[in-house]
Formats: sequence, structure tokens, C-alpha cells
Amino acid sequence: MPGEFPSISIVTPSYQHGQYIERTIQSVLTQDYPNLEYLVLDGGSTDKTVEILKRYDGKLIWTSQPDRGQSDAIARGFAGSHGEILGWLNSDDAYAPGALRAVAEIFAQYPDVGVVYGNADFIDAGDRFIAPCAHIEPFSRHRLLHYSDYIVQPAAFFRRIAFEAAGGLDCSLRWAMDYDLWLKLAAKTRFHYLPRLLAHYRWLGESKTSVGGAARLEEVRSVVRRHGRRTLPAYFRLEAVRMHLAQAFENASPAHVARHLAAALAAVASSPRAIRSLMSLQTWRTIRTGQLLRNSARRGAAT
Repeated sequence: MPGEFPSISIVTPSYQHGQYIERTIQSVLTQDYPNLEYLVLDGGSTDKTVEILKRYDGKLIWTSQPDRGQSDAIARGFAGSHGEILGWLNSDDAYAPGALRAVAEIFAQYPDVGVVYGNADFIDAGDRFIAPCAHIEPFSRHRLLHYSDYIVQPAAFFRRIAFEAAGGLDCSLRWAMDYDLWLKLAAKTRFHYLPRLLAHYRWLGESKTSVGGAARLEEVRSVVRRHGRRTLPAYFRLEAVRMHLAQAFENASPAHVARHLAAALAAVASSPRAIRSLMSLQTWRTIRTGQLLRNSARRGAAT
């Protein structure tokens, strides 16, 4: 069996996620995929993470020491791994059963494919289903650059040779290193969308993505400029609209309200693609999912 499918290396960057990391580890080790290498690079957690990692000595490779952040840990993990196929799984996310085998079959079937990605869903702190990731769609580089990052990171896998040809991860990025990687890979290799559930993305409300705000959008803007686009893609503009509308009513000052309402209007009115996106049913499904995530985060904070 090990010779039938390509070798896979999975890296988990970790820091202070002792509450969730065992669920993550188990989702990898129970994949029933014999040609698997699993590395956990912990950033020196002081919670129960190291205690949990010690339970899995011999079943995975792990270290716990200070690092320079998530991207640095992932990059070092990949550099120290040996698999032909790579993926990373954050320490609060999980794979769906059979995910690695399904992905390996696609890579084995299509030697020219460099990236395989699939569907994912959102789960809460207690592993309860919140909603499907409604923004995922079949691959189009044009859509990826001009509309949305529709590839959910834990549900994406790539050949090492393509990853290295694309220049790997940019460790200077805090929020958009995966989006930047997809755009770099899109210039180098073929993508394949696999329409099956591959991963569970844990939504906690305090994640980097959810609290990034204007700084995250500015980083996205800097990333797309590298790839030939001057302004935010359409769906990110709609995200900016929501952010400004939320901020508009945080302060009763008429000037404050007017400033953010004007910024929200400008974000969408200056982009024909953003306007066209508002006519798409998928956009409204994505907006609805966002509301479900915010509601779930509020419920979690209240308990």
C-alpha cells in the first residue's frame, strides 16, 4: 500500500491550543493513510499542549520551542519533512475522515495537478457544526485574483515540487500567507477542485482572520498588488463594507457615522465586480454564513 499512493507530510503549527490540539492530532492519525509523516511544531506553549504531545511520541514528530509565528513554524516544518505532498493543519482545525486518501487518489490520477482542494465546514469550540464554507468554488485564477480567496486552507494540499517552484510561504505575512501562496501556485501549476468534505475549520471568534479587521484587508491589498491587481478583490470589498457599517454605529457622533457610511458606499460603488457580486446567490449564502459565524462567536463568549 505505501507504494500505491504518494507520501504525504502534514505540519501543524501550534501555540497555546491545548484545548483543541488533541482533536487535531487524532483527525490526522486516524486517516488510515499508511504513507504519512506528521509533524507538530509548537511555539513553546505553557498550557497542556506539551503534555498532550508527549502522549503521541513515536506516532508523530514534535518540537516545542519559541518561533517567529505561524508561518515560520509551517515553513520550518515543511523544510524538515520528506513527503511528496504537503499540507498544514492548524492546531484547532481537523480533517474529515478519509480526506488524505481522497486527495492522494487525485494526485495519483493526475500527475500534472499541483494543488488539490475541497470542501470544508465551520465548527465551534465544542465540535458542533455551524455552517458549510459557502464561498468555496471550482478553480479559476481570474476569480481567485479578482473576486475572492475561495480556497479554505485546511482543505488544500500541494505537491512539494510546486510549493518550492512557487517560492514557498512568505513568512512576513500574518493573515494572507495562504492567499499569497495560492496565487503564486496558480502561476506555476494546475489546480483540481474535489467536491467532497475534507476539513473542519474551527471558528472561535478570536482567530487571526476574524479579528484582523482593517489591518488584514490592507495586507490582502498588498498581496494582490504583487500579482497585478491594484485594489481589493470584490468579496474583500464587501467585507470592508460590512466592517464600516459595523463601525459606523459604534459611536453616536454624526461625523463618525457619516465617515464610515461614506467609506462603505465607496468600497462597493467604485467596483463593478463588487456590484455584480451582490447579484449572486452564492454571495448572499456567504454573507449568511458570516452572520451565523458571528452569532456562534457571541454565544460562545456568553457561556
